[in-house]
Amino acid sequence: MNDLALSFFQTRYSLTGFLRSPRALVFTIIMPLFMLVILNTIFHGLTKFIDAKTAALYYTPAIVSYQIVLAGFSSLNLAIVNDREAGMLKRFRGTPMPSWVYLAGEIARTVVVVICAVTVLVLVGVIFYEVSLSAQTVIGLAVYTLLGTTTMCSLGLAVTRLCPTVDAASVVGPFVTLILAFISGVFVPVALLPAWLYDIGRVFPLEHLAEGLRTAFASSSTGLTAANVGVLSLWGAAGVVVAIRTFQWEPLGRR
Repeated sequence: MNDLALSFFQTRYSLTGFLRSPRALVFTIIMPLFMLVILNTIFHGLTKFIDAKTAALYYTPAIVSYQIVLAGFSSLNLAIVNDREAGMLKRFRGTPMPSWVYLAGEIARTVVVVICAVTVLVLVGVIFYEVSLSAQTVIGLAVYTLLGTTTMCSLGLAVTRLCPTVDAASVVGPFVTLILAFISGVFVPVALLPAWLYDIGRVFPLEHLAEGLRTAFASSSTGLTAANVGVLSLWGAAGVVVAIRTFQWEPLGRR
């Protein structure tokens, strides 16, 4: 069996494991959908801050960006650390299967999950909240989804070295994601954030992912800018470099 076929079967195996995990399904797919409905409902009535139409155009792409970080960074990080600490990565390296096939399968699984979840979120926005999609918006959504997922996956792999146990990974991923969401204008409209907090958020990739998607939805354009694409690409490249240099295949918690 060639490496491509092995990657396909590894991806299918990883997807099967994901679908059998209630925690993964709830936190990666159901929770973002729930938050989309809740935030649109709350700000639908708070016209002092944002009108109903604008709320939908703001929070649909905002929650899409949050979902990408949840799946690409937090969920992938936890899955890798769990397999590593269970000794599965060490056993994989003892088989004829190339080591990279395992990582390829996990990343491909993440991409499939993100695409499915993003599709559901956008459809909910279109059907229930009158969000309109132009051809330009779809292009921007596709580019930011793939670029954002790639970036978050690389960072998720890089952070595995900082998580010696599954408990550590289950704290680090969600905590970092939640903090970044608040300072990146995902939960709170950017206009309501203090300037200094917004400036801090601009350093990190989530703000640029959320901003790019918001621009695409609000202006019926691609929303692609050199600043947003550049920052996401730089963070993604940094994650790849760190992951290559620090990734561990043997359990860290047993040392």
